[in-house]
Amino acid sequence: MSETIFGAVFLLLVFIGTITIAYAIMFKLLVPKRKYDYYIVLPSNTCSEELTKAVYAAKTKIDLLGDSGYGKVIVVDMGMTQAQKLSCLNICRQTNGIYLIESEQIKELF
Repeated sequence: MSETIFGAVFLLLVFIGTITIAYAIMFKLLVPKRKYDYYIVLPSNTCSEELTKAVYAAKTKIDLLGDSGYGKVIVVDMGMTQAQKLSCLNICRQTNGIYLIESEQIKELF
């Protein structure tokens, strides 16, 4: 009876170890060797609450991935009023890695 229990526990531990090694190898293969700069571009014609949530969500994802030095969030002004621009600039000043640019400047970026 006890041999069966010990055998089952041993097989379970071997199975868990095999799965863990497989995931570690796959993770090592899928993670790039060198990180490159990348941009998350959000076009907007208003600085609404939805845009604010999207910008902060994108920045949070970049930070959670550990890419805060490589990833940047760019909000493209597609016809905001002056008050909306000031609101978006306030968001950009509060957080590093979030930028507001004009639609004409997007060509210079790429």
